[in-house]
Amino acid sequence: MKILLVIDHFGPGGAQRQIVELACGLKQHGHEVEMFVYFPQHDFFRPRIEEQQIVVHEYSKVGRFSFGVVSSLASLIRKSGFDVIVSFLKSANVYTELAGLISGGATIVVSERTSHHDDKSRIAAFATRMLHVFSDHIVSNSKTHCAWLQGKWWLRKKVTCIYNGLDLESFCPARSAPQAPQELQLLGIGRIGPEKNILNLIKALELFHDEFEYIPRISWAGQRDESPAGRVYCRQIDELLESLPGIRSQWHWLGVHSEILELLQQHDALIHPSSYEGLPNVVCEALAAGLPVLVSDVCDHPLLIADGERGFLFDADEPASIAGAISKLQQLNVHDRRRFSRNAREYAEANLGSERMVTAYEALFVRLLSTAADTTAMNQLDS
Repeated sequence: MKILLVIDHFGPGGAQRQIVELACGLKQHGHEVEMFVYFPQHDFFRPRIEEQQIVVHEYSKVGRFSFGVVSSLASLIRKSGFDVIVSFLKSANVYTELAGLISGGATIVVSERTSHHDDKSRIAAFATRMLHVFSDHIVSNSKTHCAWLQGKWWLRKKVTCIYNGLDLESFCPARSAPQAPQELQLLGIGRIGPEKNILNLIKALELFHDEFEYIPRISWAGQRDESPAGRVYCRQIDELLESLPGIRSQWHWLGVHSEILELLQQHDALIHPSSYEGLPNVVCEALAAGLPVLVSDVCDHPLLIADGERGFLFDADEPASIAGAISKLQQLNVHDRRRFSRNAREYAEANLGSERMVTAYEALFVRLLSTAADTTAMNQLDS
């Protein structure tokens, strides 16, 4: 198959990591794979694409909505004869569906990579999802959002859930067995913005200190959200930390970090207090690395973690609940820590391998192309 993958850029994000993983997997399976991006200056994952010698088409977008992106993408589709086009993320989906409408020919698969809880405007969200009528299929990377999409009458019959995929040989547990540390070292990963709920995590640490008279070491890897709302939220975080010097001394900002496995192997657990998610890469990576996960009880998190089996769930809106999950982790003995680690790795091997993701997309493409071929044949008979 000749396949085009479309996304905004190759910057350090979960969707970007996943579409690069998919592109490389499809190329290794013998397909002809190309990519299209419209913010080419962000290139965190580009070396992986170059290593696989995948052709990248670029358009430099300026401003907000860009007809130039639509025109450039439609022109590429018309002249290149792709069998399937796959897009990740809201704006890329819109551009791909409009370009497909103009150019015709290829099978269009769009992917929603977060939850409907991320919808900033009901009207805008409805409008963008109505454009899905111009796609052949929609993929969600979480079962909860897939079920929500299937509740929309115009989408009901063309939505599939395909979980994220990881290179399980690269993401693996540390060689040394988990121990019971005297002082917990927790790792947070993700863009520093409102949806990651860091303010409530800080408040939880204050409650934890009141009970246990010590504060776990917290390291957080990720870039700051530079949107207006993100800047306000980051300022609130800074102000709260400055008012709590004990917590501030145990809090370490790591910035954007490329060696995620190394970070995971250096900590006792991942803590992920987000208010909503699609299927977070960092949680999947932690499980693959055999790391327990403390995570908010939202979206697919209960399925990933199975409270008490691979980590602990908490109410993201309640700092006391977050503190309680940290306390449960602290109380695990060596045997239970090793059991959690083993359970996490076994779940990742069964559900989160990149090969599993790639073959699921391949099977979807084959089914869609077969259906399209049958429809074309029927139309020719009718005419």
